[in-house]
Amino acid sequence: MTGPSASQTRIEQRTDRLRLVALDAQLARLQLEDRDGFFTALGARREPAWPPERIDLPSMSRTLEALSAAPDEAGWHAWTFLMPMQGGLDRAVGAGGFYGPPGPDGAIEIGYAMLPSFREQGLATEAVEGLLDWAFSDGRVKSVRARTLAHLAASRRVLEKTGFAETAQTREPEGVVVHYQRAGRQA
Repeated sequence: MTGPSASQTRIEQRTDRLRLVALDAQLARLQLEDRDGFFTALGARREPAWPPERIDLPSMSRTLEALSAAPDEAGWHAWTFLMPMQGGLDRAVGAGGFYGPPGPDGAIEIGYAMLPSFREQGLATEAVEGLLDWAFSDGRVKSVRARTLAHLAASRRVLEKTGFAETAQTREPEGVVVHYQRAGRQA
């Protein structure tokens, strides 16, 4: 990891191969209303397959509502994962983030999704590590929760490789869901 940086006033986190950009209300609005403007603002080429699976219009609308109501929560909601390209515009490879700032118990929940053509390359693991580094730099964060469908072996592996431990399995309308948790910063 190469650490946090700021592009203008936007929150960014860099890893070895990725630039993670936290959406603010402006980016969240562009993602919903002006996809070309969204990619231009990110310095990325337009990805025809955008957004990744499970990042749907209702979730993008919730992100815009949350960031419009509380602009200081940028970073605690959606992030876009960009792969810098030599001599050209970055590629948007995935998205993820948190379901809000830490609660009174210091817990947050993380989620992520990759575009199909960028899976199986270790990028999701790298993005989750970058998000965790950013989150754990805030002393309020004591633990991180995650959940994924049981049949999504690659997603489960990302969580295991980034230090999460399985805590439960539940049956939900979409299928069996595996719950994970990770305590504070790990060596």
